[in-house]
Amino acid sequence: MIANNKWIRQVLAVVTLLVGANGVSAEIWTDYTPSESVTELTVVNVKTNFLDDYLVNLKTTWVRAMEVQKEMGSIVDYSIWVANGADSPNVWLTVTYKDMSAMQGSAKEYKAFMEKFAEAGMDEAANDKTSKSYEEYRSIVDYAVMREITYPE
Repeated sequence: MIANNKWIRQVLAVVTLLVGANGVSAEIWTDYTPSESVTELTVVNVKTNFLDDYLVNLKTTWVRAMEVQKEMGSIVDYSIWVANGADSPNVWLTVTYKDMSAMQGSAKEYKAFMEKFAEAGMDEAANDKTSKSYEEYRSIVDYAVMREITYPE
């Protein structure tokens, strides 16, 4: 019975330590603050020897679309990141929106975008052809919507 009590006390001591260590409760807006803006991250794997082609084609499709959206105020910013020497993934595309509602869009905004996109010299059929060729040498590995976290001083 004494050995059994000793074992129970040891188990309770360990449980108390574990609960105490995990008992820290962070509070959003007090201990950290998520940004109002959100960034959409698309992680891409481009096959070996196709990275240059992919990046050049992005300029005439995705970048052109991002520039139009930025000009319209639909997005805050965008970027393309490339890893040196990475096998997979090797390209990261980001789009930053003012807030979650800006990601929603609307039929009216879409129509205005398509008109501006055409004015910017983008032929929808050519864009579709280029975009479909991406499937031959790239794959989307992951996708996330993220918020930046800041801490109080």
